[in-house]
Amino acid sequence: MLRNLRRVALALFLLTLPYTAVQAQDQGTARRAVVYYNEACDECVTYVEGELTAIMAAYQIQLEKKDYINLPEYRRELNELNDSLGIPLELQSHLVTFIDDGRIVLQGEVPRAAIEALLQNDLRTPERILVYGEEEQAGGYRAWAFAGPVMTYPPDTPIETYLEWFAANEANFVSESNQAQPDSRSSLLLPAVLLTGLVDGINPCALAILLFFISFLFTIRKTRLSVARMGLVYIGAVYVVYFLIGLGLLKASTLLQGHWLGQAGAALLILLGLTNLLGALFPRFPIRLEVPERSKETLQTWMHRATLPTTLVLGTLVGLHTFPCSGGPYVAVLGLISSQTDYWVGMLYLVLYNLMFIVPLVVVLVLSLDPVMGRRIQAWERSSSRLVRGVTGGVMAALGAGLLLWVL
Repeated sequence: MLRNLRRVALALFLLTLPYTAVQAQDQGTARRAVVYYNEACDECVTYVEGELTAIMAAYQIQLEKKDYINLPEYRRELNELNDSLGIPLELQSHLVTFIDDGRIVLQGEVPRAAIEALLQNDLRTPERILVYGEEEQAGGYRAWAFAGPVMTYPPDTPIETYLEWFAANEANFVSESNQAQPDSRSSLLLPAVLLTGLVDGINPCALAILLFFISFLFTIRKTRLSVARMGLVYIGAVYVVYFLIGLGLLKASTLLQGHWLGQAGAALLILLGLTNLLGALFPRFPIRLEVPERSKETLQTWMHRATLPTTLVLGTLVGLHTFPCSGGPYVAVLGLISSQTDYWVGMLYLVLYNLMFIVPLVVVLVLSLDPVMGRRIQAWERSSSRLVRGVTGGVMAALGAGLLLWVL
């Protein structure tokens, strides 16, 4: 009896073994895709919820959706994935799908036929492949197997055309290091932010107002301690206003993600630098980045009250009124920060930028605590304003050109 039961149990085990093996294999080979998108982009949502979801369902691929606008950590995660794979900026989109742990990377809205061909199990593909499709490509796409040149094709060209070309030429390609490019970009962003912040802080607008304010305080017999306190309150208010302005602009820029933001920011920095340079070389140049005359009258009204509360108001107004004069490089750098970091990391860069922005103000305040030195600095500022404007304009233009070459 016991022997018969054992035989029955063994028979049942052998009968169920193939099913168990197949089930385990199916579970082990389950395919997965992750899409990063901007929920504020209606076209992106329509594509993700419609065509992309349908394609993944047809090939039994589990699709995970990550909106990086409402959850900024997803933006940081996307940046890390792009960096770890060594994907260049020109092949990064605001809509990205990673399939099979990044074996297939879809940047933008890739033609459906190309996606379905890549998902075929019987298709011979490289170890990793990226397909980039955007509106500016007029419905076409670019393909890159992380080695060799990037190839561009019309929308109706089968992806097999690229795969056959790549297979025939793969031996001639030298694979690029996946880590060199992102490390280079990351190492350049910090010095770019610090240098631009310092150059932005050396501008006649805020410096001239601070010098005049300090000179006025000594005229009405304020002590050095009082002047130092009011100067620090003034500088602190300028810092807070500039930081809050940058924070708002950074938050708004997250709705317009894309590598083109860095390019636009660098181009703006060149334009503003050339404007300052031309204004210094040609006094009659019609465009001047300076505080309007009406704003100067308002600032002088608050300056003459000379108390700590009114100094706080003065610094706040100076931050607001001088932004059109010195905010150009700020906006330019924000474009770079927004295109290469997430919101929270970008906030840290804003802290550093604004610290560098107030460094010249702090230096001027410390030196001007000696009234004689203060008068000399004020006289030098008046006589050399064109020179300072020209030098800072030239540095801004050169820095913008370097950044533009970097992000192209």
